[in-house]
Amino acid sequence: MRIGLIADVHANILALEAAMRGIKTKGVDAIYSLGDQINLGPCPRETLALLKAEGVVCLHGNHERYVRSVMAGDPAYDAINFESLRYNAGLLTEAEITFPMSARVEGATLCHAMPDDDRFPVNDVQKSLPMLRKRRFDEPTHIICGHGHNPRFYRMGNLTVTAIGSTGCMDDGVPGMACYAVAELRGSEIVVAPEYAAYDARPLRELFQRGGMAEYEPVMAHIACMQMTYNHDFLVPFVTMARRMAEARGESEISREVWAACDAAFDWPGGVGTAAFWKK
Repeated sequence: MRIGLIADVHANILALEAAMRGIKTKGVDAIYSLGDQINLGPCPRETLALLKAEGVVCLHGNHERYVRSVMAGDPAYDAINFESLRYNAGLLTEAEITFPMSARVEGATLCHAMPDDDRFPVNDVQKSLPMLRKRRFDEPTHIICGHGHNPRFYRMGNLTVTAIGSTGCMDDGVPGMACYAVAELRGSEIVVAPEYAAYDARPLRELFQRGGMAEYEPVMAHIACMQMTYNHDFLVPFVTMARRMAEARGESEISREVWAACDAAFDWPGGVGTAAFWKK
């Protein structure tokens, strides 16, 4: 059996369209999306609609969980840095973003990070290896996942983990490239081949504006637009800076004032801050 795999689209419809075009040339029997279909990007509704129209089997990701938590009124997500979750919660329904945690296909287990942990740090070897050593895998197990925005590969005894990377926003990738994978599944023989599809990322800025996210929360929209445009991690450095600024002010959560101060101090591409970016 041959399957197409995408992960961490994060509502980047342009990257999804490119990956789907590439997958369709591979003669696959089915397509799976390994979680985090939504949030961060400008087109959550359009992304879900395309996945449904193409018959893609979607799995649960931590960002679906975050948005559902906001829908349920969880106060843990009240701070300004979670504004994009509220944006998604206002556009979607719980039923639209409720997916299975994992899927078993031939000899492979498909999931977002781990079948029982949607935030398992597959992207961080220093954290993940000690955690994996504590788990028992008495039988040969091949997990194919997303979550880590760059591809990773582990083999430890009976366990093999193949993380395919993010389709919509890599942390350290080539601009204008959507990452996906094709897996050949033949019983115990599992081969996962990474693939990349080129696309024009320049219309992303207009999509953020047209969809309303740039107006709803300009700074987070700016961060996500830069990450998706450059396939480079801007989110973690920005939020890390904001949290340190908040701690220095004695704040337990990031305030709007700190968020704005971080925007003014952040090393944006070309030195163009948020207000100027959305005006140009």
